[in-house]
Amino acid sequence: MVEVKSTDIDRLLARPDVRLLLIHGNDTGLVAERVAAFVRTVLGDSTDPLGLIRLDASEVSADPARLADEAYAIPMFGGRRCIELRVSGNWQVVPAIAPLLARPPVDCALVVTAGDLRKTAPVRKLFEQAPNAYAIACYADDARALDRVIDEEAGRAGLTVAPDARAALKQLIGSDRMASRGEVAKLCLYAEGSGAITLEDVRAVVGDASAYAVDEAVDAAAAGDAPGFERLYRRLTAAGTAAFTVAGAAQRHFDMLHRARALVERGTDPEAALGPGVFWKRKAALAAQLRRWPLPRIERALLILDRTIIDSRLKAAIADEVVGQGMLMIAAIAARPSRPG
Repeated sequence: MVEVKSTDIDRLLARPDVRLLLIHGNDTGLVAERVAAFVRTVLGDSTDPLGLIRLDASEVSADPARLADEAYAIPMFGGRRCIELRVSGNWQVVPAIAPLLARPPVDCALVVTAGDLRKTAPVRKLFEQAPNAYAIACYADDARALDRVIDEEAGRAGLTVAPDARAALKQLIGSDRMASRGEVAKLCLYAEGSGAITLEDVRAVVGDASAYAVDEAVDAAAAGDAPGFERLYRRLTAAGTAAFTVAGAAQRHFDMLHRARALVERGTDPEAALGPGVFWKRKAALAAQLRRWPLPRIERALLILDRTIIDSRLKAAIADEVVGQGMLMIAAIAARPSRPG
């Protein structure tokens, strides 16, 4: 099956007959949103706590039969089940997934999630070439998608959006779907009771400063500066920044470090490996991080972030603490001296 077109994605996520689905891309918030929509379709109104099984790539790489055992298991209380498998790093998951593509489960659906995958990535090729599987790519929202997010959140709050406010807001959001929703929801809360969101509201609540502050906190953790991270993280959460915004930014950051470090190990200069899209004031700090983080450490950090994001969803009441602890674990790894060679 070829990659699903953007116009067909919502219809596909609402189809209960879909059993095998890959959702990947550099917009981790949009990936999470679409996974949640698909899980709702599969499980419906089920309250079975065992209906959703979350697995990491490391688990199925170590035990490839684990995935098939879960997928073909007969639910004790009937109904349907859904498996969410998060793929990151260089873990080998194709041997675990291939049997399910050859014989799709009946009472279970598999949704595989990943960061940005090249067309040659084995997992992406596996899903796109299978006749009974689907692949959805999630990239930064375009203007139409941003309008939809704004209208959905404003509509829930009973607000309209002035044209100049909408234009300004669309310039400030869009790199991450979940973060965009959080910013618009925060804006709606600020404008509650006024009937309309104005340009002044946008200028007061949403700005580039929040994105810069998140990057600053992630850089502190990646540099091994635990006290600096704690100070910046407390400031962000006190200002209303959602913990998942920080975790998602960190996940994108380490995905980028993983790609760049692979280039460095093939002989590319660290600053050149970062690519042209990096803000020039951050290049020196990021180049230092590349020297500090060899590939095994980066993959360890990605595993920690995967588990942190999952735990923060399961324990939403203490999500700030869960994300903070996960980021401090990364800072502790960064602070360890690198071994030569």
